[in-house]
Amino acid sequence: MSLFALAGLAVDIAATPHTLRTWPAGSYVEGKWTQGDGVEAPIRAIMQAPSARDLESLPEGERTEGLVTVWSRTPLNSADEDDRTRADEVMNARGEAYRVVKAQDRAEGGFYRAIARLITHDRGRSVPEPVELP
Repeated sequence: MSLFALAGLAVDIAATPHTLRTWPAGSYVEGKWTQGDGVEAPIRAIMQAPSARDLESLPEGERTEGLVTVWSRTPLNSADEDDRTRADEVMNARGEAYRVVKAQDRAEGGFYRAIARLITHDRGRSVPEPVELP
């Protein structure tokens, strides 16, 4: 059994209930940008403090407090400026919400791993709202 398969097994054993909020793409309505409403779904995930290696994978100015590593079998997505999609948010049982800033599909183990920032510590690094059309 590979290390990734063992990590996937650990996700199955240690995961606890969380809530995932995803954001469908918005659209223009009569020339005005309208963001899609957030959709919440229950997931099972592990949330833990990030390792030094996790922190080093982020740009230097992004290595601040309020970061966690999230492991889940459910896909986790960061913001995509090309598609103008917002980053997913993961909420724990205490109601703390974390926005995904970096996500990896670990297909070899069948799980997803992400670094997320506590929303109260987020400095607005999400996809900017498009300009209104004339």
